[in-house]
Amino acid sequence: MTTATIPMTNKKPVRRGFPSLPCIRCGNTDGNVRLDLDDVDTFNCVECDEQFTAGDVRDFIGQWKAVLAWIDAAPVVAE
Repeated sequence: MTTATIPMTNKKPVRRGFPSLPCIRCGNTDGNVRLDLDDVDTFNCVECDEQFTAGDVRDFIGQWKAVLAWIDAAPVVAE
């Protein structure tokens, strides 16, 4: 009878996630924003202890989209 073996490697596990995603409340980029798995909509920042929802993130991004669209529409000035 032969025994199966699992080949072992010295590779470090690949890091997963979003390590530098900033909190929309305090701006901390440590990646310590947690998602509540009970409702999959509420986030909590470990740094500032503020809660926000996916809707809050969409609103935050939406405000910047308007500014970026305005910038993209600005005429190019020849030097």
